[in-house]
Amino acid sequence: MTKDSRAKRDARALQERTGGSYVASRRVTSQPTAARFNEDQCANCMQRLAPQIEGLFCSELCGQYASTVRYWRRIVRDGRIDNPDVRVALNVRIAHLLAGGYARRARHLPDETRAQVWRRDENRCRTCGAPGSEIDHIADDSPDLANLQLLCTACHRKKTESRMSPASNEQQQAMNKIYRERVVPDQPMLLCDDQQEWASTEAGLRAERRGRLLDELAEYGYDRREFPGYSWQDMWDAVLDEAEEDDFDANGIDDDSGFGPDSYFARAMAKDD
Repeated sequence: MTKDSRAKRDARALQERTGGSYVASRRVTSQPTAARFNEDQCANCMQRLAPQIEGLFCSELCGQYASTVRYWRRIVRDGRIDNPDVRVALNVRIAHLLAGGYARRARHLPDETRAQVWRRDENRCRTCGAPGSEIDHIADDSPDLANLQLLCTACHRKKTESRMSPASNEQQQAMNKIYRERVVPDQPMLLCDDQQEWASTEAGLRAERRGRLLDELAEYGYDRREFPGYSWQDMWDAVLDEAEEDDFDANGIDDDSGFGPDSYFARAMAKDD
């Protein structure tokens, strides 16, 4: 299949899904969509990554956007998008994104805590009494047992859907844009949108970024081993703070807020007139 015929096919598919005109759909699918990835930029939003960030995304939210796009692309292509349960799962993912992301790390529960919840609730859904299947945070991200309950899949879904707020017009437009530009085209717009390529290259790209940052750290005169117990972010915060202080000292700036020996104030006071 030629590039032009593929674009026409994608345009007809996009027109059918969105209800738009063929001309508008053709304009979208004719745009170059080669997978993009720029080192030291966020793989999702393409913003410059600070050295305090060791990974490939500027935030957990951006990582979740990329993961949702890959999931969305996959279920569209394998036909599961027509399954009501799968569509609900997609809508829940999108709702989490629009709410600022899912606090995955904060909501992670140790195996011991999970076992306690199952024992306390006697393997039954706290809402309907059916066999339980999922542990639910009742109010917030707290891992306290009082904030955890066992639910069946149906009750958990019902509770999740009841808390989902309708998307604003602006949010709907943003999701439609992602759908048109990153889900519909056969050729992924970004490398992180490509399920197979991302799975095979992500670890290597992370290792390459870490290597570049360690080289940059060496240029500052430091070694990672000099910071035992420091997180990656805390280490870089300390290095950059010290570099900034050294820069101030090198330029003759002291702690008197602009009144140092090389300041405008000092030069003005030194004039005879």
